[in-house]
Amino acid sequence: MTRKPRVKIPVATPDRIDLIQTASWELSAISTCLSAMGRELIHAPGAGRRLPDATGSAMEWLANEIERRCALIDEVLS
Repeated sequence: MTRKPRVKIPVATPDRIDLIQTASWELSAISTCLSAMGRELIHAPGAGRRLPDATGSAMEWLANEIERRCALIDEVLS
C-alpha cells in the first residue's frame, strides 16, 4: 500500500487574500476598542464595586486573544 504524496493546498486563492486581510484588520480594530473599554472600566473613577474591574479585565483579555489570532492570520498570509 503506497500513500499518495500530500499536495500543499494554498491558504487562500489570490482573489480571497484581500478579503481575509480586511477581516483581520477589522478584527484588530474591534480588539483595540475592547481593550480601551476594558481599561476604562478598570480605571473608572468612583466605581464602588468590583464588577467594573472584572469586566474590564475580561474585555482586555478578549482583546489580546483577538490580536493574537489576527497576528497568526497575518503571518500565514505573508
